[in-house]
Amino acid sequence: MSCPAAAAEEERAPVELGATYVTDVLSVADGGIRSGTAWLGRADVTASIDGRVFGIDGAELFFDVMRVNGPDFSGRFVGDAQTVSNVQADSALRPYEAWISVPIGRLTAKVGLIDLNTEFDVQRVGRAFLNSSFGIGPDFSQTGVNGPSIFPAPATAALLRYEDADWVARLGVFDAVAGSLRNPRRTVFRLPGQRGALLVGEVERKLPGEGEVQLGLWHYTTRFDVLDPAATGKAKSQGGYALVEGKLAARGSAALHGWARIGVASDKTNPIGLYLGGGAAWRDEKHEIGLAVAHAQLGDPGRLATLAAEGGADRAETTIELTYARKVLPWVTVQPDLQYVINPGWVPSRDDALVVGMRFSFAFSTK
Repeated sequence: MSCPAAAAEEERAPVELGATYVTDVLSVADGGIRSGTAWLGRADVTASIDGRVFGIDGAELFFDVMRVNGPDFSGRFVGDAQTVSNVQADSALRPYEAWISVPIGRLTAKVGLIDLNTEFDVQRVGRAFLNSSFGIGPDFSQTGVNGPSIFPAPATAALLRYEDADWVARLGVFDAVAGSLRNPRRTVFRLPGQRGALLVGEVERKLPGEGEVQLGLWHYTTRFDVLDPAATGKAKSQGGYALVEGKLAARGSAALHGWARIGVASDKTNPIGLYLGGGAAWRDEKHEIGLAVAHAQLGDPGRLATLAAEGGADRAETTIELTYARKVLPWVTVQPDLQYVINPGWVPSRDDALVVGMRFSFAFSTK
């Protein structure tokens, strides 16, 4: 009798192509900086090449070219720090990922231009939502001069992954500077660590019922300017996060999934010192409805910096998101969305913002 896993491996095409397009039409109905509507979009074309093509069983070569369009909706209309759309970025066409992974016994080595959030701090239930905090926590995404090798500017990296039936362990070394400092629309290829390094480690324990627990730590080898307007010098940037998620209930083919995440960051160099987030989503094959909350709290130095810049500073920004996704065709999903942002940008004079929107997702694959 043949092994199903081996049979599936034999049936896999040597080259698999894919294309996705995600577009948001968002509007500030009340509050924020000002009322307004914007169209945002992200398109990706991908190619995955099986290692058998170049004689390495189990290896994979992956490429992703990305096009982003749209204005700075959060900056121009909402005024929030956490960003209500996870496809918002400077308009550009650029290489996004380009890496090779190779199995070494129970380990897998991966080298190249890598989106950190495909390996670390992955909120699987949270991916159903539009707000950026439900993809990677803002305590982590705020770090670095261009972000920590995430959308829209990845960095070169080298990482190792160990996986067995119950455990996954990951260790990554990323270049400390993602993309170009002079032109945010450019992708830059450097050796990992050429501009300093971002070190990331994560341990994941799988739980019964499609659940898991994640514990992660990150640290920059370079130092950053302190935020306190009355202080000078540089300080470390480091932090950690913990996440638990899993199936809470099931009924036939539908299930309720939930998650909770906490993250901390050194507040001397990062505005957000503490983040709490999570929520739940009920889904079946064609529908998904979810409610989630993202709470980002300023550290004392970040609050002093906001106070100096804005004349006032609230302690926390909180976003509540209600979303509903309906798969109308195997390759088309329509998703109305509602977000309420409390204390956007931590600015007391800025009214809470009500954001309404619609997401359209298109996905094609040769799999």
